[in-house]
Amino acid sequence: MSEKRSYSRNAPKRSPRPSIVILVEGEVTEPEYLKALMGALRVPGDLVDIRKAEHSDAEGIVVEAKELLRKSKRKRSASDVDEVWVVADTESEHGNGSPENVLRAINRSGDDVSLVLDSPGIEYWFLLHFVSTTRSFPSVADVIAQLQTHWPEYSKRKGTLDWEFLVKKTPDAMKSAEQVRKYREDSQSERPIADLDVLVAKLNGMGRFDVFGLSATEKKPVNLPTREDLFSWKWTHKSC
Repeated sequence: MSEKRSYSRNAPKRSPRPSIVILVEGEVTEPEYLKALMGALRVPGDLVDIRKAEHSDAEGIVVEAKELLRKSKRKRSASDVDEVWVVADTESEHGNGSPENVLRAINRSGDDVSLVLDSPGIEYWFLLHFVSTTRSFPSVADVIAQLQTHWPEYSKRKGTLDWEFLVKKTPDAMKSAEQVRKYREDSQSERPIADLDVLVAKLNGMGRFDVFGLSATEKKPVNLPTREDLFSWKWTHKSC
């Protein structure tokens, strides 16, 4: 008897690299910045999905991330979600950024969700591209005022910013964020937080180029932060 042949299409092969979803609370600033960063690093677009979260507070976004992972695990496919990263401020313009809300978000994140916090907002991370500081700002408005002394064109709702101008300064921001982390841990303080360098390092490992402008074959073995350096991770593992 001749061997039967199947003419059905084979199931798509799963990418050997992780498929990541990044949930952000902002509609403009965070997505545009992350897309510009991915473009500079040459991260394949099909590996990272940047989504506007349905919630505006840290805890709500973490809950959303956990549900996303739960649904992905229920039905495995070639488009599975391997990791979910949440980018959230510790101060919310919607009034949901209370310390209690942020603490609940940290505790809920556990080992499943990588919670990236910036205090009081992502603008603190942007500021570190221009100046190394460990100053703790009381509000996002205060950070923006300081940021605009270095980047006058910046506006939280402006959709035509020169993100390339900022991304080129990523190496400076990475060094500054490392100093912020060291200061916080040495002083046993909870602020400031600038953990976006951890997500940058994650994307850096997925791209053809790195934050220092080198190709994949030229990448140098530098000490970049890992998930275990996140404030949320250290808090939940009692090493913050």
